Amino acid sequence: MPEVTIRFRFRIPGLIILLLPGLWSGVVQAAEPLRISFPQVLQRVMDNYPSLRLAQLQVERARQEIKRVESTLGWNLNGQGGLNRQLSFLLTPSDIAEISAGLQRQLRSGDSIGISGSYRYEDSTTTFSPAYPNPSQRSGVELNYRMPFGRGEDNPVFQQGLVSAEAGILIEKANQLAVRDQLARQTLELFYSTAKIHASLDTARSAVTRAQRLKKYIRKKITLGLAEKKDVLQAEAQLQSRLSDVKSLQISWQQARTTLNRLMGRAWDAELIPDLQAENHENVNEMRLAELIVEAEKNSPDLLRNQARIKLSEAEIIRRRDTRKDKVDVVFSLGAQTISGDTAYGNIDDKEMVGGVRLEYQQSLDKSGLDAGIYQAQLDKKIAEENILKIKDDLRYSLASLVAEIEVSQNALKRYTLRLRSEDRKFKEALERYKSGRTETDRLIQYENELQLARFALEEQRIAYEQRLYNLRILRGDIWKSVVLPEGVAKP
Repeated sequence: MPEVTIRFRFRIPGLIILLLPGLWSGVVQAAEPLRISFPQVLQRVMDNYPSLRLAQLQVERARQEIKRVESTLGWNLNGQGGLNRQLSFLLTPSDIAEISAGLQRQLRSGDSIGISGSYRYEDSTTTFSPAYPNPSQRSGVELNYRMPFGRGEDNPVFQQGLVSAEAGILIEKANQLAVRDQLARQTLELFYSTAKIHASLDTARSAVTRAQRLKKYIRKKITLGLAEKKDVLQAEAQLQSRLSDVKSLQISWQQARTTLNRLMGRAWDAELIPDLQAENHENVNEMRLAELIVEAEKNSPDLLRNQARIKLSEAEIIRRRDTRKDKVDVVFSLGAQTISGDTAYGNIDDKEMVGGVRLEYQQSLDKSGLDAGIYQAQLDKKIAEENILKIKDDLRYSLASLVAEIEVSQNALKRYTLRLRSEDRKFKEALERYKSGRTETDRLIQYENELQLARFALEEQRIAYEQRLYNLRILRGDIWKSVVLPEGVAKP
């Protein structure tokens, strides 16, 4: 009977490409291994990995946009002044000094209010009338109020600016949540790849122990004349094969363990044992698919991102439609002006109240560019709406497929458990027959290999089953109930 050879192949997920020069140059010191579950690993990753903190800075940056938009309603101060010499309408030189200042503010309604003041000093070499003061001083103050009835009415630039700022925050939060979920999925893949390697290593070590025990037993039988030399050679070949498996798996284990420790901020050579806790999960069979879909949609960063994009598009449409309107402003003004100075007839100092109302109108004759901008914003909204439909459809299929895989894994676990029991009984029965000389050594080795394969297959199914359960919890967002997120990382 040919020998059954078991080979373990694993792929370390590309979560982090680590350059580890001289990593294994020293002797690994034995340490008390840390038994750790996936939620505990994820908690440590969240506490130590910088991606979420970087994403939080982006959220904080987006929040500043609200303050920037709100600041547009603040008071604005302007002023100017200067000295100059110029010719008057009588072609005589005049020295002029003037200064003016003003305060303006736009209101939430779109109206604007302003107050301004001015002062002018003029000294001419000649005056056109002896009754006109020379030098003269003019000053005035004016209050004005502007009311838009077309473009700018209700201040859409400000109102939709706030909407856009809030949508920008939602997009950055969605990006933050996407980083969170991506990190969780990568950690999930790495953790259970590490768990599979650890299970393989344990299985291989157990196989080495059994092979050593069998070799020792055969040597005793040779001493008693109950076994042949070929039996010893078969047992030795079996042992060397198992030792080779262990050495190969030890390298894979060091690589996986180092990467996992790096994510958790532990020493690279700190020992750990992946702790499987599939029995602690809620029964997925008792949950309705519709309920899972609702939870997954609430937790979806992609849905949140596209919902924010719809808000951005709607705000842009409103702003561009306002820009397309004709400008029709009514401006009210009220103030006082004074003029003083010396004349040929004496000093004068006149004061007068002034005011008025005026209508301002402006129209863009070519509106094709404005119409194109509106259409672009409408297309952006349509794209986001189509993306939402696609995302929801993908979520439904992903959830249905994952739930079906979990149900298959549950049934597979039962079958592999029965298989392991059967292989264990078969091996024990063959061992008893071998002791009484009724079974060949190669047959016993074959049964031992089949037992080892069954034991590893069961453990592999347990790992795959729990990985699918946690994948479902990440998709639903339920995993974050047991993981404390860094400060500022909000949930959808």
